[in-house]
Amino acid sequence: MKTVIIGADCRLGLELVANLQGRDIPFVSISSRDPVLESVKLLQHAFAIHGATHIVNALSREWFGKDDPVAHKRALLLVKNLCKASQLQEATLIQLSDDSMFAGRKNGAYREKDKSDSGDPRAARVLKAERHVLKRVTRHIVLRSGPLLAPAGDNLFSMVMQRLERGEQLECSEDKICPTPANDVARVVVAIIVQLDCGATPWGVYHYCSSDAASLYNLAEAIVALASQYGRIRRDTVSLVALAAQDRNIILNCHKLLGTFGIKQRPWRAALPSVVAEYCR
Repeated sequence: MKTVIIGADCRLGLELVANLQGRDIPFVSISSRDPVLESVKLLQHAFAIHGATHIVNALSREWFGKDDPVAHKRALLLVKNLCKASQLQEATLIQLSDDSMFAGRKNGAYREKDKSDSGDPRAARVLKAERHVLKRVTRHIVLRSGPLLAPAGDNLFSMVMQRLERGEQLECSEDKICPTPANDVARVVVAIIVQLDCGATPWGVYHYCSSDAASLYNLAEAIVALASQYGRIRRDTVSLVALAAQDRNIILNCHKLLGTFGIKQRPWRAALPSVVAEYCR
């Protein structure tokens, strides 16, 4: 077994590498700048040389997360290239995705089989990438997760923290979301890889998010409480404005992942202190 991490220099890729190091799981890393990503032939050759059995695409999620149509096109092209190369290699493709296809209009948590209720053009591109994986690759896992919390990169935590440091007024909805630490997503991916290596064949789409749904206001309050201990922000200069909930709660139902792989959810509050500490260092 050998795992290939696509996008080892993006946040999720870095967390995956950190999680795999020290384990008895051989892996190789491919950065976002590697020209091998532009060619199916080069990718398949690289996979064959390394004896790849599992390919984890952490890069497309990062590119789809940018407010840049060019990045979205690159993300979709990468998915298409990886699908062809993975199928030729007869390897498993694990596509890391997000919850952007859901707008929060459902009464309850979203299941994997629920249809998209978002009109966001970016969400349509993310879904297109997922469907390409499901259709083109025999051995596939699509893992959707909530908005990421990480000490660096473009993610929910860094957005909130940077605005607080600049002293900006932060308007926070009371609608519920499921912020999810990037290192927790990496933990889940590695647990899936271990079970796939044991012969499991549970192909399909899965959801994962932290166990404690919260509003953006709740998250911002928790960040303020922790970051103020490091002197990065002052409580008396923070301006948080709570916006009334509009019944648009984006919560992922993770029962399928638990029932198939036995992977339990963890609370984001338990991981937040280490995220804040690393950011403040």
